Amino acid sequence: MKSRFAACAAFAAALLALPAAAQPVLEVVKVAEGVWGAQAQTGANVGWFLSGDGVVVVDAGATPSIARAVLDKIAETAKKPVKMLVLTHTHADHVGGARVFAAAGAQVVCHEKSASTVTAFIMAAPDPKDKDDAKVPPGTMVLTFSERVVLLGPTQQMQIYWLGAAHTAGDIVVFLPKEKVLFSGDVAVNTPVPYMQSPDCDPLGWERLLVRLTGLSIEKMVPGHGLIGPTIGVQATGAYVKKTIQLARTLIDTAVPEEYYIVKLREPDNRIEGVPVSDEHVANVKAVAHFERERLKKLASEKKG
Repeated sequence: MKSRFAACAAFAAALLALPAAAQPVLEVVKVAEGVWGAQAQTGANVGWFLSGDGVVVVDAGATPSIARAVLDKIAETAKKPVKMLVLTHTHADHVGGARVFAAAGAQVVCHEKSASTVTAFIMAAPDPKDKDDAKVPPGTMVLTFSERVVLLGPTQQMQIYWLGAAHTAGDIVVFLPKEKVLFSGDVAVNTPVPYMQSPDCDPLGWERLLVRLTGLSIEKMVPGHGLIGPTIGVQATGAYVKKTIQLARTLIDTAVPEEYYIVKLREPDNRIEGVPVSDEHVANVKAVAHFERERLKKLASEKKG
């Protein structure tokens, strides 16, 4: 988790070192009545929805400038103050703008497994080179939970779930049952290749989580990456994760050296429909193979013990 977060943070720092540019361009989509999502040119999607006399935001964008652009869009669309920021996991492309929301008065919420990383980031001093960054007020607290939070209002219900380790150890999703909208973070994405290389990624848990998500009545989705609205990412990500696990196990069972993975993955029987044999895909298979080897080693050790 920390290495992925550090890598994304380094990328964000590199972006900040570039010459000053115009405010980030956001493509805002109205997903349902009182529910919106936004795609930025860099980093993860951000979603928000009306809740009582305020707004709940899901993920904070990659940078403070994106967070400020989102706040401007919230003022245009929802026209109410941000009361809560829910962080689906700790990767910096989702957390990078969190201090801006916290400084604006939002209660930050994350899973307990994400708490130490999120809290350290929120409480850190703002980047003096970034005019858009913000310092959070003294006494700011991060709210965490273990499995589920359900917030009930006169006209709305919000459900926040941790369904087990998946893309990271602390992934959470937000579901609005009345609007049938899912904010999926990175556990279900509308892109061909989800990221499976986090040190705390649990491919088997991820597969189980996606099976559970199919039980929800979802009509619209705000994914961590990709098109906002379509729900195909639940099934597509599930199919990708399942096939990648199968490929990793086959490569282990046939003792294929890692340097030959790309060759094997180009074979017709090992292709995943719609997925290019890219560096990212090959790296995912290698990461899942490493996970599987460690899992098998642990099982063998426990059996001997």
